[in-house]
Amino acid sequence: MSASTMTKYMIINADDFGYCPKRDKAIVELFQQKSISSTSLLVNGDNAYQACLYAKQYDIPMGIHLNLTEGRPVTNDLIEIKSLVNSNGIMHGKLGIRYELDKGSIQQDHVEYEIINQFNKYKELTNGQLPKHIDGHQHIHVHPMIAESVARLAKQFGINYIRVPYDQMVITWNTNNLFHNEIVNQTKETMKIFNKYALLYCDYFFGMTTMGKEFTLNNIEKCLKILENESKKNLLIELMCHPGYPSDALCRI
Repeated sequence: MSASTMTKYMIINADDFGYCPKRDKAIVELFQQKSISSTSLLVNGDNAYQACLYAKQYDIPMGIHLNLTEGRPVTNDLIEIKSLVNSNGIMHGKLGIRYELDKGSIQQDHVEYEIINQFNKYKELTNGQLPKHIDGHQHIHVHPMIAESVARLAKQFGINYIRVPYDQMVITWNTNNLFHNEIVNQTKETMKIFNKYALLYCDYFFGMTTMGKEFTLNNIEKCLKILENESKKNLLIELMCHPGYPSDALCRI
C-alpha cells in the first residue's frame, strides 16, 4: 500500500495543563479551534483545579502528566517520600532526579507512593475519573528505575494508554542533544516493560525536536516526511506540544 492511501491518525497532545492560567487559556483555545486532540494534567500545578473545570466544560480528553521531577509533590507527608525531595520539600529537578536515581539515592517505595497519590489526586480533581493516558513530565516515566513502577501501577488503576517518546526525528536525524538521545535510548528498553504489562501506545512519536521556537511548520513537515515509506496500513501518531501564552513568573508547580 502506498503512503498516499494509508490512514494516518495523529493525536496532538498539549502537555502541562494546570501549570498556570495563561498556559491553560492557550490549551483551551487550541482545543476549541480543533488544533489539539487532548491534554495532560499536572496534578500538582497551581491551576490544576481550574484546568479540570475547563476539561469538563469543554469535554477535553485528558490524561495525567506524571511529575516526579519539578515543584512540590502531591504527597503531604514528606517523610513518606523523603528521597524524592530536597530539604525544602521540592523535587530534585529534570536532571537532579536522574542524578539521584543513578546514585541509588531514590527509594522505590517513595516513587510508588507519590505515583499513587498523583493518580488519586487526578481522580479527586475529576470526580472519580481515570486519566485517558499517562505521560511523564520531562519524560521521567521511561527512566529504567521508574518505568516498571509506572507500568504496574497503571494497570492496577486501569489506565491502558501510555506515551512512548521514541522520537523518530531524534533517531533519523541523529541529533547532538544528549538529553534527547538518552530519552530515546531509555524508551527503546522501556517499551519491553510496557509490552509486558500490555500497555498501548502510538506507532510513532514526535515532539522533542519541535519544542519552543522549533515548533514550526517546516519542522512538522520534516516529521511527517519520515512516514512516507511506512508500509503499515494504519498508523497512530502522537505529536507532543507545549502551548501557552507567556506565563507569570510567580506561577509554579
